[in-house]
Amino acid sequence: MYSTLVDKALLAQKLQNSMHNTSAQLELEKASSLAKDNRIKSLEEIIIELGHHPKDPKGIPTLIKRKEEDIVSLKNQLKLSITMHPQTTEVAQ
Repeated sequence: MYSTLVDKALLAQKLQNSMHNTSAQLELEKASSLAKDNRIKSLEEIIIELGHHPKDPKGIPTLIKRKEEDIVSLKNQLKLSITMHPQTTEVAQ
């Protein structure tokens, strides 16, 4: 009977941890989506400001800089680790 209770408590803790991770992932997705929207708007402003002339390279350094900023941002997002709830180890023990 004790084993069943421990199994149920462990399962409940795993589900709670999974919900926490899913919530964190959803927040990251929202932030990423907002960042993409902002980036699209800023690129549209650059195109409107500089005009769209494929042979005119004025906007190229700005676009390259923005691209590099996006790459750094994505690398930082990948570095985030999945968190474990502190009570998970207590329940497992």
